[in-house]
Amino acid sequence: MAAHMLRIYEPLYAVGQQQVEPLFLPLPLANNDFAWREFRIYVDFYRQGRHRGLGRCGIFSPKFPLKSKIRTSQFFDFCRSHEEADVCFFNPFPQVRYLAYNVWTQGEPWHPGLIRAAQSLMDAVGIPWKIDRMPRHDERFLAFSNFWAANEKFWDAYVGGILIPIAEFLQQQPDHPAAMQVMQDTYHSNKASFLPFIIERLFSTFISLHPEFSCKPYPIFDIRPYCLNEAEWEMAIAMKPSVDAADKNGCFTNDLVESLNQAAISNTAQGKRYFQNNPHPHTGRVISDHPTVSS
Repeated sequence: MAAHMLRIYEPLYAVGQQQVEPLFLPLPLANNDFAWREFRIYVDFYRQGRHRGLGRCGIFSPKFPLKSKIRTSQFFDFCRSHEEADVCFFNPFPQVRYLAYNVWTQGEPWHPGLIRAAQSLMDAVGIPWKIDRMPRHDERFLAFSNFWAANEKFWDAYVGGILIPIAEFLQQQPDHPAAMQVMQDTYHSNKASFLPFIIERLFSTFISLHPEFSCKPYPIFDIRPYCLNEAEWEMAIAMKPSVDAADKNGCFTNDLVESLNQAAISNTAQGKRYFQNNPHPHTGRVISDHPTVSS
């Protein structure tokens, strides 16, 4: 029984904040680093060795019930039904597989300069990834919001091997051009730098490049409830037949990749227009355009 322990922590980052999900363990934060966001939480958690021990553990935002649209107990049951997996995860944006080739081509239209900033960071840290050559991210790899629970081996490889070196670089060389670039402002519902949007995409990148880890995504069969507006649903459903066929065959033509790139651009444009006047369902706020600072 102990070998299959599942620990998911809910960060408590505001004074007087009440825990949302009783199945989660409280994680009071002494250092609420706004600029680093959840990246800081993972780094501190890992450095304290809190990931070590039996079973799997994760750190989930209080917004998990809102974004996932499932009962938290369902995710716990899913994890327990896949005890053999190194990591189980939930992707609250399943529609993205029909609107972008991978997490980076999805993010670039929303945050222009994201791929360049991420590549500069990888190069500076010495991580040998080529962001513009990332493979297809289908439902096996697509993940946003860091809703993952993993064993110690995965934590050591991903957080210890990827996130910690990034943190050390940013802390030791804050004036390096790559460090300054990732801390520039980008477009979001409130003021934010490139950094959290880069970090958010590293999980999918890592698992797509490391098949030695057993990764189990929570299955979502109906994407419509997760689409953020009707236009996004219509665009996704139009792309679905050709994308499903390509994923099944493992073969994406150049034309289809380009169609997905155009879908990402179009969906971003309509999303930015829509959320200028309509509150985003995950934040309750309209989006403000924060232009990036020229380097």
